[in-house]
Amino acid sequence: MRKFLIAALIGGCTISVAMAQPSYQVTPRSEQKLKPGLGALYDSAPLLNHKNSQANVTVRAKTGQGELHADWEDHIYVLEGEADLVLGGTIEHPKTVSAGETRGDGIKGGKRFSLHPGDYVFVPANTPHQMIVAPGKSIRYGVVKTHP
Repeated sequence: MRKFLIAALIGGCTISVAMAQPSYQVTPRSEQKLKPGLGALYDSAPLLNHKNSQANVTVRAKTGQGELHADWEDHIYVLEGEADLVLGGTIEHPKTVSAGETRGDGIKGGKRFSLHPGDYVFVPANTPHQMIVAPGKSIRYGVVKTHP
């Protein structure tokens, strides 16, 4: 009986330790392959795609559309280059491109921020935003998308 109890305790500890192991992912830069994004407005390398979060490295050399994500927050960290980001306001000529995703020609009435390497931006869900890149410039940034 004692051996059975010890075996049960060890087995239970092993299961709880195995269940507590973190699920992690490492994506070396050498494995990050940029692919053209929506409308060839950017190139993106996916780093992570979970049901509750996504991560990408994005490079833009063109101004993007105004966009809004109903179910995703964006955490943006600028790595290289420069651009302006418009936050808030309303999307001009909005179109639903997929469930919870709205895009349009631009944004009216938002606040414009200049972005540079090292800058961090949090974009809450349901917040119109647009990256504006000056001719001849580009920006490279990491973005993590999470559900609120």
